[in-house]
Amino acid sequence: MIFTIAIFVIALVVLVISSEAVIRAAIKISEYLGVSQLAIAFIIVAVANSLPDFMISVNASMIGKTSLAIGDVLGSSIANICLVLGIAALIRKIKVRREQTIESAELLFLISLIPLVVLSRGILTLAEGLILIILFFLYVFFVIKKRFTLNMKDGITKKQLSGAISIFLLGLLFVFVSSKFVVEEGIVIAGLMGLPDAIIGMTLIAFGTTLPSLAIDFTAIRKGYVALALGDILGSSVVNLTLVLGAAIVINPTTANFSIFLLPIVFLVVANSFLGYNLLKHEGINNKAGLMFLLLYILFIVAGFSSKVLFTPVT
Repeated sequence: MIFTIAIFVIALVVLVISSEAVIRAAIKISEYLGVSQLAIAFIIVAVANSLPDFMISVNASMIGKTSLAIGDVLGSSIANICLVLGIAALIRKIKVRREQTIESAELLFLISLIPLVVLSRGILTLAEGLILIILFFLYVFFVIKKRFTLNMKDGITKKQLSGAISIFLLGLLFVFVSSKFVVEEGIVIAGLMGLPDAIIGMTLIAFGTTLPSLAIDFTAIRKGYVALALGDILGSSVVNLTLVLGAAIVINPTTANFSIFLLPIVFLVVANSFLGYNLLKHEGINNKAGLMFLLLYILFIVAGFSSKVLFTPVT
């Protein structure tokens, strides 16, 4: 038990250090390309941060554990909005002009309704999985086409770009490896505590796969790259609810017990509604709203562990 905890802590430290290298490289790449921090966050950082969720969902679906994959998708999306955004806003007030984020927030709210529609039928078909993947590529197109006016630095040379790309890829490697250890050792700890798979997917595994976003966005906020952090948070949630969920369904079309996912879906819709309200009303997330997001996540964890519906078998 002590050895497992030690590996878990070491992996977390490596995760934070490597994430800081990734964020510096991503910023240099965005400066060279001349695209906004918000766009580069979705295209590069957000997609990369969702790879742990993608790999877990694919592996789970291949062995017939689609319910675990769906639980991870929903839990990670809630963690991105409530935990990551909540902590980020507590560190520094997130202030972004309405036109930079409101359309993305509105689309994220609509996308958050997808699990409600798909899972309520109780049947997950190949067609639904493909539609989700198509929605992902449509959203990528939307982000690429949209231009944001942010203060970007000039003068990044090709040599600096090559160095940034190398550091970015190497940093991502360490992020992926360390997050893998965090998740694996976390599962071992949960097993020793006697937690069922449903709880692990929605809480522990989802928390573990969200750690890269938390580490990267913490660094971004601390360095003043607020738009980059917000773009990663919004983007990671979209990737999870479209590409990751779609891939899991395509690999293993199956049936699902809707009742087991009702709790996380409700929390996801509430969280995205609150996010949209703040971006529309206040053009950002202040410290008070950040605290509310964090409390909402704590409530979700408590409700998850105390809800008997989570122990219902899933086909």
